[in-house]
Amino acid sequence: MRNKPVRKFRWFLSISFLLLCVAAVFAFRDLGQWLMLDEPLRASKAIVIMGGGIPFRAMEAAELYKSKWAGEVWITQGKVDSADLAMARIGITQGSEDNTNQLILEKLGVPPGAIHLIPERVQNTVAEEKAVVRYSGSSLQAPLILVTSKYHARRLRVIWDKAIGKGVPLIVRYASEEPYDASRWWSNSGDALSTFKELFGILNAQAGFPIEPRDR
Repeated sequence: MRNKPVRKFRWFLSISFLLLCVAAVFAFRDLGQWLMLDEPLRASKAIVIMGGGIPFRAMEAAELYKSKWAGEVWITQGKVDSADLAMARIGITQGSEDNTNQLILEKLGVPPGAIHLIPERVQNTVAEEKAVVRYSGSSLQAPLILVTSKYHARRLRVIWDKAIGKGVPLIVRYASEEPYDASRWWSNSGDALSTFKELFGILNAQAGFPIEPRDR
C-alpha cells in the first residue's frame, strides 16, 4: 500500500511526458505555418521590397501597388559582398538586385515615378529595417507595407518590434507566389534549412541579438 502513491506519481509523469511529446510533434509540424505571418492591409505610405526573393517579392509589391494600397514602391539595396568583388576581379558583372526589382516592377505596370530606391546600403534585416525608417522621415503616420518571403515574415515582425519599436506602424506581407511548402516544410532540404534559419533568427532577436546577423 505504501508504494501506491509512488506508482500514481510515475503514471502521472509518464502521461505528462507523452502529452508533451504529442504537443511537440504538432508544434514541429505547424512551425512553417506559424512563420507565415500575413497582416491585414490598409492604406499605407509605401510598399517596401525587402532584399532577396527575386522575382517574387517585386511581383507581390506590384500587385499591392495596382490594388492601390500605397502610391509608392521602395526598393532596398544590399551592400557589395565578397562574391560581388570576386566576380568583378575575374571580369564578370551582373545586374544588381535592386535594378532587377525595378525592371520587374516596371514590366508589371508600376510607373517609374512611383519607384524609389532607398540610397543606404545594408547587409542584414536589422540594418535594412532601420534604413527604411530613416528614409521614411520622422512623421510616419500611415503604415509601411514590408514585402518579404513566406518563411521570413514572422522574423521580420519580431526584428521590427525589437529594433524599431511597436510605435512605428508596419504591415508585414509575404510574396504569395514564392515557393515554400509550409505544411510539409521538413520534406525538402531547402524549406527545412529556411525554416530552421528563421527559427534561429527569431530566438536571436528575442535574446537581444547576442549573435550579430549578417544576411538579409
